[in-house]
Formats: sequence, C-alpha cells, structure tokens
Amino acid sequence: MLERLDRLQQSDERLRSDVERLSTDVEASNTRFEKWDGRLWGLTLGLIGTAWTAIFAASAVVITRILSGGN
Repeated sequence: MLERLDRLQQSDERLRSDVERLSTDVEASNTRFEKWDGRLWGLTLGLIGTAWTAIFAASAVVITRILSGGN
C-alpha cells in the first residue's frame, strides 16, 4: 500500500514539474508573440503610411500636369 502511495506521489511530482515547465514555455511563447504582434502592427502602419504618401505624391503629379497643360 505504501509503495502505491509512493508511486502516486512520484507521479504527482512529475506531473507538477511538467505542468510548471509547460506554463513557463507558454509564458515565453506569449512574450515572443506579443513582441512579434507589436512589430507586425508597426510594419502594417508603416506600409499604410507609405501607401498614403505615394497616393498624395501621385495626386500632386497629376494635378501639376493638369494645371501645366498636360506636359
């Protein structure tokens, strides 16, 4: 009976150790994801800003050509 109890306690300790390790891994993964998420948002906003700049520049070129007589 004591042997079974010892085995159960050992299994419980191993399970707790595995759960703690998994918890640590999940926390580390979440931290990495948050960093990547922030970087992706920064990249997205940068690309949107670049697109708007290109649109305004193209509009300025078109307006300038129209006002200058199409040359």
